[in-house]
Amino acid sequence: MLLRKIAGLSVLALVWTGSPTAQARDAGPSAAQWFNDLYANTRQHCGGASRPAYLCSGVLLRSTAPTTAYQFYSVSPMSLASGGVSVSYLRKDAKFASFYAGRTSGFVFDNHGFDVRYTSRPLQARCFFPIDGASLRRKDGGCGDYELSAAVETFCDRMGVTTAERWLDLYLSDSRYPQGTQCGFDMSEGNPMRARHFYEGLRAEGMLAGVSTFVPNDSQENELVVRPWDTAVPSSIPVAASFYTDESGLPGARLNQIQWYQATGQVLPAVRLDMPATAQDDARFAYEWRDQAIQPLHQQSACPRYVETAQWKVRTDARTGRGIASLELVPTSCGRRADTSQNNNFFNELVAGYYLSPEWINNKHNPRGNIQSMRRQLDCHLRSARQEAVWSLEPSRPDATIGQAMAAACDIPLE
Repeated sequence: MLLRKIAGLSVLALVWTGSPTAQARDAGPSAAQWFNDLYANTRQHCGGASRPAYLCSGVLLRSTAPTTAYQFYSVSPMSLASGGVSVSYLRKDAKFASFYAGRTSGFVFDNHGFDVRYTSRPLQARCFFPIDGASLRRKDGGCGDYELSAAVETFCDRMGVTTAERWLDLYLSDSRYPQGTQCGFDMSEGNPMRARHFYEGLRAEGMLAGVSTFVPNDSQENELVVRPWDTAVPSSIPVAASFYTDESGLPGARLNQIQWYQATGQVLPAVRLDMPATAQDDARFAYEWRDQAIQPLHQQSACPRYVETAQWKVRTDARTGRGIASLELVPTSCGRRADTSQNNNFFNELVAGYYLSPEWINNKHNPRGNIQSMRRQLDCHLRSARQEAVWSLEPSRPDATIGQAMAAACDIPLE
C-alpha cells in the first residue's frame, strides 16, 4: 500500500488505494497542494547516489490522447510496440510549456509507485531525456539508437556523457536531428549513479530554455522512459489524479475519472495544471470542484445499483416549448429510498453510465455547467419528487441552488 501524508491526511488512502465505497472526504484540494509541494522541492536526490530525485520530488505526469479504444491507465499500442512508455517530469527547475502533440490532459503518478521501498512491484524507469527523446524511433525500449541519425546512440555514460554541459554539446552537434542525437541518462535500477545522472539531466534541461524549450515547438517536454506496466489490476497502478491544462482538456480529464471509477470503484480527482508560459513562470496545480465528473464519496454505497433503467428522449420544455434531451430515469427500489447522503454515490453511477452519451457530453445549451446541473436535479428528485415513476434529468438546464430547483419542481428554468 502506498500512502502520502499531507497535514495528517493520507491522500492516497483516499485517492488510490482506499476503499472504493468509503472515501471519507474530497481528496482533491489536498492532492493539488501535494503536487504544488512536490513541484517546489528541488532536491538533488532522495537519500543517496542511487535514489534519483523523482522518487520523492517533482511531479510525474503522462499526457494522453482521450480515447475509449483503451483505458487511459493502460499502455498504449505504440508504447507496447516500442517497449517504453513516455512520462514527463515537472519541477521548478525542470519546466516546459507544453506536452507532446499539444495534448491538454492526462494523469499524475504517485512518486512512491517508482520506489522499491514503498511497493514490491515498482514501475521501472529506464532512461531520462532532458527534452523529448523521440523514443518511438529508438531501439532498446526507447532508450537506444535513433533510427534517422548517422551516429549510434546509447545511454549517456556509455557515450562518455556524464555532465549537463557535455550533454548539451552532443544535443547541439546535429542541427537536423538534435532530439535523436541526444543520449538518455541511464535510470535503470542497477545504475549506482542514477541519482547524479538524473540531476545532470535536469541541469541540462535548464540550459535549453530559449533554445529548445519555451519556443514554438510541440516537443518541449522532457521524457522519462518507463517499462510497460501490468494493467491486469488497475487499482495496483500508482495513479494519483487526472489532470487538464485548459478548457479543451477538461473532457479528457473527466473521461479519465470515469474510466477509473468504472475499473476500480474509486474516485480520482481531476486537477487543473496551469503550465508556465515562460521560463520565469511557475506551474501551478489547482482543484475546481465544479469541474469534477465523478463526485467525492462521503458514505458507503447503500445500494448495489441505484438505476433500474435510463434512456435518452427528447422532451418539450413546458415554459419555452423547446425540445431538449432528457435522461428518463427509473431508479431501483433501493435507489428510490436512498437517503440524500447517497447523492454522490447515485450520481456517480449515472455519470459512469451516461455522461459519455452525446446528449450529455456534447450538450450545446449548457456545455460548461451540465455536470453540476444534473447533480442538482438528482438532488431535487431525492428531496421532493422521489415517488415520481420516472425522473427526468436534463443537461440543458442551468445549475441553481437546491431551493430554486425545488421551487421549480426540479425543472430549473432554461436560460
